[in-house]
Amino acid sequence: MPRELSDKAFMVWISLLGSSGYNVYKALYEELGDPQGIYAACAAGKIPDRFRGNPLLLKDLGDAALREKAADICRAAYEAGMGIVTLEDPEYPEKLKNTPYPCPLALYYYGDIGACSGGKETGLSVGIVGSRHCSVSGETNARTYSYELAKKGITVISGMARGCDGWAHRGAIKAGGTTAAVLASGADVIYPPEHKKLYGEIIARGGCVLSESPPGTRPLKQLFPARNRIIAGLSDAVIVIEAAKKSGALITADRAIEADRIVFALPGDVRNPMAYGSNELIRQGAICATDIGVILDELGVEDVKREAKKPWNGYAIGLPFPESSVVNAVIHGAGTIDEIEAATHIGIGQIGSALTMLELRGLIKSNGFGTYSPVTGYEDRGN
Repeated sequence: MPRELSDKAFMVWISLLGSSGYNVYKALYEELGDPQGIYAACAAGKIPDRFRGNPLLLKDLGDAALREKAADICRAAYEAGMGIVTLEDPEYPEKLKNTPYPCPLALYYYGDIGACSGGKETGLSVGIVGSRHCSVSGETNARTYSYELAKKGITVISGMARGCDGWAHRGAIKAGGTTAAVLASGADVIYPPEHKKLYGEIIARGGCVLSESPPGTRPLKQLFPARNRIIAGLSDAVIVIEAAKKSGALITADRAIEADRIVFALPGDVRNPMAYGSNELIRQGAICATDIGVILDELGVEDVKREAKKPWNGYAIGLPFPESSVVNAVIHGAGTIDEIEAATHIGIGQIGSALTMLELRGLIKSNGFGTYSPVTGYEDRGN
């Protein structure tokens, strides 16, 4: 007698069919009804005629060993304290359902799966992605933008990879906000291993670590593009911090565009190969996110730090880091070195050097007593 599957185990079983699983599930559901009805029909060899032209799929649907494997996966997950949420469960993230590409039939997770549905105050979530080999500027921007979004009650979604992803999660945690990490391995496999502490902090601070891969799955090359579609699907918008010409961050942006999400990109130095992809996205129509206010405006979130009359930041584009970050902080009201440090998270030594160069460029002026302001006239440009 075949082992009877619970509804969750049934969804896991169908997910083991691979990329065809979602479409198979939809077709079976239309013809046979609820999960138990589908399971009973397939276990009895009553496979719908529409699948009889696919011998490999027909074999898998009738494979008792595959059903046993699904039950074993569920048992292993529960024994490891891991949650499972399926497409049939009310806790399944609604945003992920509303994508034009197949969403996972089952998600395995640690932490609060509700964190993937957006911040409790705003209901919003933003994906932040970028290069694993990010520049100092990319690291700072990932951390700072994430920090500011989390402060506004927006959940930060990323992939816990090295570089920009890791700094995005850390920024949200530092702000006391919520972040969710989508892994290209099992939810119980920490990759990269040096992010073990970060992994624990995400969960401990009310966030979530999740994957569509069963427990114990090692990170594989083909799992990363699949993971990126989940990041895009969970997000209301995606921010590309830095991206090389061929980058996983660009795959995430493509999936976000397909799902009708807002895509932002930070402009970078044209001499920086890690900025090629983000600059190209802007050329193709992504919103140029010269400061956090641009993103908040698009999301409909009030930015109380911004003046009623928004300064125009176009003249700062192309400035090297840290000058670009410092001048943006100054035109948004940071008047002292301490205020600039709080706004940018850049070291005081770097800020001092940047202020000197910005004065020489004629972009800011010293008012004496250690205070600075934009050069008169720049704040009116572009309005």
